Amino acid sequence: MKTLRIIAGQRRGHKIEGPDVPTTRPTSDMVRESIFNILGEVVEDRVVFDLFAGTGALGLEALSRGARRAIFLEKDRGNLAVIRRNVAHLRYEDRAHAIGVDVYRWGKGFDVRDQGPVVVFLDPPYRDYERMGPRLAGLLAGLAEGITSGSFVVLEAPERLDRSLLPEQLDWDLRRYGGTLVAIGERKPERLEKVECPDAEPDEVP
Repeated sequence: MKTLRIIAGQRRGHKIEGPDVPTTRPTSDMVRESIFNILGEVVEDRVVFDLFAGTGALGLEALSRGARRAIFLEKDRGNLAVIRRNVAHLRYEDRAHAIGVDVYRWGKGFDVRDQGPVVVFLDPPYRDYERMGPRLAGLLAGLAEGITSGSFVVLEAPERLDRSLLPEQLDWDLRRYGGTLVAIGERKPERLEKVECPDAEPDEVP
């Protein structure tokens, strides 16, 4: 079984279990390091969501770098067990919660605007980009609507990404690393509607 490592922060250098399922494609150390270099201190003291979590490497890296809490969502039971073992190995049980759930169904009710700015990582299976384009687009749109200004969505995708999947509510920064494309979107500030005021009448002088 391949092992991964935590790159920086409290648990720097600690090894964690790799995927239990042969079809699971964990984010490489190089790509993961690049993602967190771009985010900088953004994850500190924030709640992070690791969707299609696999081994949980992204959420665990965020915890090591100071995230307040990490929520892991993973449908495969084998991978879910790996995440829970990795959480226990790094002693993050009090700051982590792993949920066995279908992310597409879960995303329909996503709304965390009352939690302030958050960070959402998602690394769907690459086959989903071809087979489940509309559902993936719907998930991304729901995530964009359910977060507040200053939140980030980090998407790992194949190099040939259909840009129409990326919601316009986010300002996107796209980077390529070999055959992997990383899209990091920041939620734009809400626009305030301009209110037209009627012309004020001049004060009457007695």
